[in-house]
Amino acid sequence: MSIFQAKVPVVAIGGAVCDMVLSVERLPFSGEDIEAEDGGRQVGGCAFNVTRALCQLQVPVINGMPVGNGHWGQMVEQAMTKLGLPVLLRNQEKDNGWCLALAERDGNDRAFVSITGCESIWTPELLQLLSPPENALIYASGYELAGETGAALREWLLNQPQRKVIDPGPRIADIPATFFQALPGTNTLLTLNRDETRYLCGEGDTVAQASHYAKQNRLWLICRLDKAGAWICPPDAAAQEVPAYKVDVVDTIGAGDAHCGGLLAGLAADWSLHDAVDLANRVAACVVASQGAAGAPDWKELQQRFPDVHTNPGR
Repeated sequence: MSIFQAKVPVVAIGGAVCDMVLSVERLPFSGEDIEAEDGGRQVGGCAFNVTRALCQLQVPVINGMPVGNGHWGQMVEQAMTKLGLPVLLRNQEKDNGWCLALAERDGNDRAFVSITGCESIWTPELLQLLSPPENALIYASGYELAGETGAALREWLLNQPQRKVIDPGPRIADIPATFFQALPGTNTLLTLNRDETRYLCGEGDTVAQASHYAKQNRLWLICRLDKAGAWICPPDAAAQEVPAYKVDVVDTIGAGDAHCGGLLAGLAADWSLHDAVDLANRVAACVVASQGAAGAPDWKELQQRFPDVHTNPGR
C-alpha cells in the first residue's frame, strides 16, 4: 500500500475556542429544565478541529489561530503545543472564546451557545504576520468571516492567490453577500452543509440548487448531506456524488470540521477532488462515531475502520 504524503502545507485560519459539552436526551424547550451528562471540556473551534484532523493525517499546518491573554488562551496554547504548532498570532488584550455545546444522545440534533473572544478580532496588522507560501492551501472558517470584525480577513482572503477552502458554517447569513460575489476567479472551493446550501443556493432540491448556483456563479461547491454523502458541484459540469460511509452515530459535533480536514488533506497530497472528498467522508464518519469533536482519526485508524479503501489512490 502506498504511503500518504502531503505535498503542500495548509494555512488554518480561524478560531480556537474551548468547548464545554453536555449530552442530553433532547434539546430543551423554552423555559424547560432538563438533565444532562457532562461531556467535559476540550479545545475546539472550527479551525482548531480542522487543524487537529490535519495533524492526525500528517499534513503540515501553518497556525493562523489567535491565542488570547487569559485562562482559555492558556488551554488553547497548551493544545497547540501538543500538536507541535507554534503560536504566530497573539492578542494581549482579550482571551479566547468558549462554547457550550448541547448534543442529543442519538446524534440527531445539537445546539451551541458561543461567547466570542480574540478569535473574532482581525486587523491588517495581525494578518501581516502570516506569509502563506505560494503553493500553500488556505482554509478559513466562516465564524471569523462574519460581520464587521471579519472585514479585514475577508479582504485579505480575496487578495491571496493560493487555492482556498472556505467553510461558511452556521453564520453564513452574517457574511456579506458581496464577499461571495467576489469569490469567482479566486481559486476558491466552498464547502456547505444542507442548511447552508439551502441558504446560499435557494429552496428546492439541494443538489440541483447547488449545481445551478455553482454554474451561475463560477464556483466549486461541496455539499455535505450527512448520511446521503457529499456532492461535488463544479462550475462547468454535472454534480458528482461521493457516497457516505455507514457508522453508528454517537454525536455530530465537529463532523463538518472533520470533513474539511479530510478534504484539505487529500488536496494537500494532490489527490483528485473526488478522492479528497471520499477521504473527507471517512474522516467525518470516524468523528461522528465518537463523542465530541476530538475523534479525528490517524491513518492506522482509518485503515482499521475502512480496510477495503486504499490509503493513497493511484494516479
